[in-house]
Amino acid sequence: MSELLHQLGIDGRLLLSQGVNFGIVLAVLTFFVYKPLVKILNERREKIEFGLRGAEVVEKKLKEMEEIKVLKIQEGEKQAFEIVKTAETKAGERGEEIVSEAEVKAEELLAKAALIEEQRRLETLAKLSEESKSMIKKALVKMVNLKPDAIDEALIEEAAGEIKKFKA
Repeated sequence: MSELLHQLGIDGRLLLSQGVNFGIVLAVLTFFVYKPLVKILNERREKIEFGLRGAEVVEKKLKEMEEIKVLKIQEGEKQAFEIVKTAETKAGERGEEIVSEAEVKAEELLAKAALIEEQRRLETLAKLSEESKSMIKKALVKMVNLKPDAIDEALIEEAAGEIKKFKA
């Protein structure tokens, strides 16, 4: 076998020394390169997994916050609707109060106006009565050709009463 190896150009000592060198290089690379590299890769994998778990937790919390936000918005809309509804009710009640107050004031004003009108009518009738008495007296004087002092006051009153009946 040694001849066969020699014919092939293989030196046993050289092969052995290269095997030992390969073993040393393999041990050094394993100890100084492979193990630290595997350790770094494992640490990175753990960090990535931790980040993914954290992202899942954050995503769940984000969904919960979104649901809470939607509920709060709905609650706010309900409260706003109730406030608007209450305001409309109060405005309607206040409007009715204002209308009823205005109606009362209008009735008071109409009553005052009617009273003033009645007073003016009575004053006008009194003035008319006085003027008509005077005119009747003058007319009777001219018709009878008598002195104004001689005309009977009762006759004047009766004529004035007839005029009032005619006006009323």
